[in-house]
Amino acid sequence: MSADPPDFGHHVEAFRSHGYAHLRGALGSDELAALKEEVIDGLRRNYPWPPKPPAEASGYDGYYLPLMGATSPVSRSLLTDPRLLHLAERLLERRVLPKPAKGILYQDASAWHRDSADPNLDAVKMVIYFEPLEASSGALRVIPGSHRPDASEALARRRAEQPVGMPLDEEREDREWPGLVLSTEPSDILVFDVHLWHASLHGRGRLQWSVSYVAEPLTAAEQDSARSYIASFLTAGHAYDTVAFPYYDPAWLRPDRPGFADDMDRLGLFDHGGAS
Repeated sequence: MSADPPDFGHHVEAFRSHGYAHLRGALGSDELAALKEEVIDGLRRNYPWPPKPPAEASGYDGYYLPLMGATSPVSRSLLTDPRLLHLAERLLERRVLPKPAKGILYQDASAWHRDSADPNLDAVKMVIYFEPLEASSGALRVIPGSHRPDASEALARRRAEQPVGMPLDEEREDREWPGLVLSTEPSDILVFDVHLWHASLHGRGRLQWSVSYVAEPLTAAEQDSARSYIASFLTAGHAYDTVAFPYYDPAWLRPDRPGFADDMDRLGLFDHGGAS
């Protein structure tokens, strides 16, 4: 990945104001190609391939796989890259704990939602899409400013009044919810607050790499929230080879592990499984 872009400070300012930042051209072509190869290889080894698209939009269909094992060196390296960690620390204004990286094939659209409603969780998510995406092909849509508590809760009430149906009515989600389309190129990184409302409509087969970083928890409530968020993938019911694809990087269990791994261990995260 390239060094901090010249407008790095602008990204921090945008994140503070709008709840997201768009880092254009953040990945080099060789690194991007190697990361994409790891994602596709892992998914092919664990799920039916080529995948069959769903008959109708459900809002959740897809394949999910941790990329923290021996077969995913690029993914592991990118998660611990000082420049990603530095960005997360700048945005959250604290040391951070990573939620392990994943390769994902979204087979489906995604209705308007937020990744977390927990007021005690302070976290940021970073995503890379491996194909160019526009409004008609499932580009991420966001509601700027919806990470702020009042706005986020107002939209939660609206979601409760207008629940997601089955099948997902993408036209209604498009028409009746305000949103900004973030068209992306494969070298881009999208960064957003986990409380930000977002969606992906009218697209299928979106290949993604993602990682999240949680602000170092200082209170008991923050510790509970960090533990729950980071370990949530392990209880989501995803079926894959957990030996070949451990959730936690095995290097995080060694004595010479990164400092954040000590913090994660103290939270009891490695006792949740997914480490080998």
